[in-house]
This record gives sequence, structure tokens and C-alpha cells, in this order.
Amino acid sequence: MEVLEATIEVRGEVTFTSREVGRLTDTEPYVLNTALYYALGLAAGRYVDTTFQPTYITDTADVADDIYVSPAAPVAGTTPNYVTTTYNATRNEYVTVNYAAEDDPYEKQNLPSFGRRRSLGQGTTLRSYVVPRGLTASEIVERLPSYVRLGKKRGKARVDLTVRDAEVHSGPYRLGHPIGVDDTPEVPVANVATKSMKPTPLVLAGDYEGEYVSVDREDADRGPDSVELPRELVFLGRRR
Repeated sequence: MEVLEATIEVRGEVTFTSREVGRLTDTEPYVLNTALYYALGLAAGRYVDTTFQPTYITDTADVADDIYVSPAAPVAGTTPNYVTTTYNATRNEYVTVNYAAEDDPYEKQNLPSFGRRRSLGQGTTLRSYVVPRGLTASEIVERLPSYVRLGKKRGKARVDLTVRDAEVHSGPYRLGHPIGVDDTPEVPVANVATKSMKPTPLVLAGDYEGEYVSVDREDADRGPDSVELPRELVFLGRRR
């Protein structure tokens, strides 16, 4: 079988809130697959959202069985570039409500928004894996864009795809790339490392036992010679 290795290089500024420390909002160098399915054009949300409830499962119902996209993590041997911005007197919101003068609840208040945000800067390189199911690797390459927009400020990033040979094996193995905790029914047996993220935590590392996919990377410039992933990977599979 074949697996696609997606290298994502930030070309602008990518911002989302991984954690908040006082008035500082920090961006971790991980992009969840809850964002990548939309960024890569594999899912589309509602233009107007009046329920304010996640619709990941509904939005990916047509592709979840055909394509698995892993979260993106920093490329081995690289250091993320960060940009820290101080903002003042500007609202850091998706939407600003424009009230009529007589209905404005803040008409007698001066409430500036100020603080700092640390974002992923230009040159930061992340990696994700796209595992074909009902489609071939070539068919998926034709569907995926070369550039995407990521984060709250819609920062630009370039996507380069490399087709890697992969084989299915059975037995003990160590997870070689982060996955979502709800993406596989398999449970790690030892050496588990997780990371709290919203809306879903990540499994960064762990020892597993069962069927797995070994991705051949011997010709790669950076990182290990192979990457092992669970065989049964479905985006938010445990919640479906």
C-alpha cells in the first residue's frame, strides 16, 4: 500500500489558542486533524453557525472511511519559529456585533482589548500523514491543494506531498506520529505520552500491539527511517 506524507510549511502567521497565560495566548506547534480536514478541502462546515456545536462527524461522514488525515506535528530535527504580537484597542474576536446606538450595552464604557499572542511564524515546518482507504494515493494527491489556510487569522501554509511505500504488519510496535485519542480503538500498553489539546487530546507516543502500518522513510532527509501507525485509524472513530 501507499501512504502520503504531507509536509506543511508556514508561509505567514498561524494563530490559535492552545493555552492562555494571563493575557498571553500561546500557539502549540501541533495542528489537529479537526482543522486539517477542513483546510485540505475534505470537509466543509456551515457558513452561518447558530447552534455553536461542533459538527466534525457530520461534515466528514462522506470521507472518513476513505481517507484518514493525522494531526500535524513538528518535523524531527526542526525548531518551530514563533512570532509574538502585542495588540491593543482591537477586539480579538471572530465577529464584532454592531449594535444600534440606542441598543449598545457598552455605550458608556471604554473597554479596549489588549494582550499578546504567540503564533507560529514563517518557516515552521509540520508533518502529517494521509492514509488512503477507499481511494488510491494518486487520487488523493489530485484532490489536495498545494496551499491552505490555518488558524484563527487564516495564516497561509504550503503543502508538499510525498508518496511513501507502506506495509501492514502485526505484533508489538511503537507509535511513530501523533494521533487523536478517538481515532483508533486500540489502547496503548505502555510508555504513553499524551498532550491536552482542544477539542481532542493527542497521543504523542505509546507502545501498542496488533496490526499496524509501517511507512518506509529510508530516503527521507529528516526523521526516522520508518513510522508506525495503527492499522485501524478513522477520524473520531470512537465517537461515530
